Amino acid sequence: MTYKEFLELLEELQLDLDSASEALDLEISDIEAWEEEDEIPKSAEKWIKKEKVEFATLNNTNEDNDFEDEENEDLDEDEDDDLDLDSEIVEEEK
Repeated sequence: MTYKEFLELLEELQLDLDSASEALDLEISDIEAWEEEDEIPKSAEKWIKKEKVEFATLNNTNEDNDFEDEENEDLDEDEDDDLDLDSEIVEEEK
C-alpha cells in the first residue's frame, strides 16, 4: 500500500495523521516520511485495514437500525394521514 492510498483510507475513515500516530505509536513526522517510500510499513497497512473493517461493521449496524426506525416512522405517518382524511370525508358528507 502506498502512502497516498493510506491517506485516502484515513480520510474515508474520517481519521487524521494524529489518530494514526497515536494508534501506531509513531511521530507524525515518521508517518509523513513514508511518502518517500514505495510502500508503507506492513504494521500500518494491517492497522488501517483493521480500522476499515471495524468502520464498515459499525456503519452497517447503524444503517440497519436507522432503516427500520425510518420505515416504522413512515408507516405511522401514513396511518395518521389516512385517519385525518377519513374524518374530513365524513364531515363533508354531513
